[in-house]
Amino acid sequence: MKTIRDLVWDIDGTLYRSTIDLLEAIRHETYRRIALNLNIPYEKAKEKFLDLYAELGGATATILRLGLDRRLIQDAVDSVDKTRYVKRDQQLLEMFEVALKNFTHVIVTNTSRRGTMRTLEILGLSPDLFRGIVTADDVVRSKPDTEPFERALAITGHPASEHVSIGDREKVDIVPAKALGMKTIFVWGVSQMADASVLTVYDVPRVLENWKD
Repeated sequence: MKTIRDLVWDIDGTLYRSTIDLLEAIRHETYRRIALNLNIPYEKAKEKFLDLYAELGGATATILRLGLDRRLIQDAVDSVDKTRYVKRDQQLLEMFEVALKNFTHVIVTNTSRRGTMRTLEILGLSPDLFRGIVTADDVVRSKPDTEPFERALAITGHPASEHVSIGDREKVDIVPAKALGMKTIFVWGVSQMADASVLTVYDVPRVLENWKD
């Protein structure tokens, strides 16, 4: 196996495990904004979103298919007070600073830059841990399009085969990364599409260590 040098991280639902309460809060804000913009009842907005999301696998892609501004989903996410659901994670910080210190890290997220920085702050992670941060504000087409991952490759300057994409959604974090030739790790569950699956994000170093053998 080629040497792995670069780790490409999703943030939300990956660096921390999303709780049902957090997801429901974000979804409520999303449905409310869709209903307002399309001038339809809340329940109809919810139905439209869920039907398209099941097909597309990404919230931003779903919003665009509905003919709405991509910033709607970012506004919905940013409007939720994450400090109610996400806390500082010393174990996560130590994982980056010790077990993964020899890798280059890049964030690829569909969250806005403001929301991304806020989440890193809540988790206790410095942006300086990452060589680059690619957010929804930096691309024309968000994940599951390959554009954000191509931006990550431009940041590292290394072949795709030396990268591992780490995320919690198959259609968004796994499939497009594999299409470019990256290895993939699915976190907080099991995926048949990813090269490896782990039950927690803290298990990522173990997978990488095994791949060295």
